[in-house]
Amino acid sequence: MERKLRAIIIDDELHCLETLKFDLNRFCSDEITIVGEAQNLVKGMALLISEKPDILFLDIDLPEMNGLEFLETIGDFNVRVIFTTAHSKYAIPAYKFKAEAFLLKPIDASELKEVVSKTFLEIYKEQKHFTNERLAINDMHGTTYIPYNQIVACESNNNYCIIHLKDGTINTVSKTLKFIEQAINSNTFLRIHQSYLVNTEFINRYLKSDGGSLEMMNKKIYPISKSYKEKVSNFLQF
Repeated sequence: MERKLRAIIIDDELHCLETLKFDLNRFCSDEITIVGEAQNLVKGMALLISEKPDILFLDIDLPEMNGLEFLETIGDFNVRVIFTTAHSKYAIPAYKFKAEAFLLKPIDASELKEVVSKTFLEIYKEQKHFTNERLAINDMHGTTYIPYNQIVACESNNNYCIIHLKDGTINTVSKTLKFIEQAINSNTFLRIHQSYLVNTEFINRYLKSDGGSLEMMNKKIYPISKSYKEKVSNFLQF
C-alpha cells in the first residue's frame, strides 16, 4: 500500500489521548498517521466527516454518550473502529459493532502494534480488489476482473454485494455496498437507495409510480428511497 492508514483518536481524557498518540507514533509510524484528535464527540464527528480516516480509536467512556451509542448515531461510515476503555464489561457489546479490536487501558504496546499491523494488512488486501477501472473478485479458482463499465447495478445483501453485469451474469462479493460505492468513486454510478447503486449509463426509464423507481437495461426495477429522491431527481433532471 502506497500510503499509511489515516487515524483519528476520540478520548475525553487528555492523558489517555496523549499516551495513545505517543505510542502510535513510536511503535506504529510505518503503518499509521494520526490526522486528528478530539476530546468530545462533536469535534470527533466533524473529524470523521472532514478527514475520512481509515481507523477510529474510540474511547467508550465518554461524558456526552458512550462510544457504543455514538456509533449507533453516526450512520454508515467506512471506518475501522478500535475501542479503548478501562472497563472490560464493554468487551462483548463492543464486538456487536464489528470492532477491529478492544484495547483495555492501560494499553499494552505490543498488543497495540499487533492490532494496527493486522488492520493494516486487512485494508491492504481489500484495496487490492480495486484498480482504476475494474473490480477484482477472488475465489478458489483465481481472480476475475470486472470493468466498471460492465456493471449495471449493485445490490446490498447484508455484508455482501450482488453485482449485476451487462451480459446478464451475477457476481457476489464479500464487500458492503458502501465499500463498493466508495471504491468505484465514479460520477457514472448513483446511489438511489440504502440497498441499491446503479450505473446511470444503463438506465432505461424512470417510473413515477410507488414513489419512483428506475428500470435498468436488464429489465430489473429498483426503487428510489425518499432519502435519495432529491439527489436522484437533480441528477436525472426529472
